[in-house]
Amino acid sequence: MRVILLGPQGAGKGTQAQRLAEKVGATHISTGDIVRAEIKSGSELGKKVQEYNDKGELVPDEIIVEMAKPYLDDADAWLLDGFPRNEAQAKALDQALEDIGEDLDAVVALEAPDDALVVRLSGRRQSQATGKIYHLQYDPPPDDDPGPFVQRDDDAEDSIRRRLEIYHDQTEPLKDYYSDRDLLITVDAEQEIPKVTEEILGAVRRKEDA
Repeated sequence: MRVILLGPQGAGKGTQAQRLAEKVGATHISTGDIVRAEIKSGSELGKKVQEYNDKGELVPDEIIVEMAKPYLDDADAWLLDGFPRNEAQAKALDQALEDIGEDLDAVVALEAPDDALVVRLSGRRQSQATGKIYHLQYDPPPDDDPGPFVQRDDDAEDSIRRRLEIYHDQTEPLKDYYSDRDLLITVDAEQEIPKVTEEILGAVRRKEDA
């Protein structure tokens, strides 16, 4: 299984990647985690990334792909979460996969209405005591967590809607990019989490068997 997970923030990409990885024995590759690990390691790539971060600039696509390449090459099965985010990154990833002799099996797009995602994300609160994240409606803080519970700046509604605009403008067009190659699977992310997982698994297996 070599699968990309697409979807706006709050659609559950990270959750589904973890669940799928556990079920099929695949590696969950999060580009955010890779970037943080490279910076922490003090590698040459990590130092380059830190320089871009310090300047407040975006890390170039080729550096992100260079960091992800060993993870893609080492794992027999993987789920890529958080990348690509635009067509330029998708093309850079295509080239990287060609370099290591691997093909994509499927691209899963998790879909949910913007208003539902705003409710899902704006209700999140982080405990300053434990660092854990809860949801006021779906996963309220337990009595044994003293808090206080604060809303992160990026979970404010204005910030969420801005990120959704960027997703629709830059990342959503990738659905057409991958659909043209018969790789796209769309899944309703508003369903219960286990149902979303099973739907993804079933659709990917059908595509692999086709």
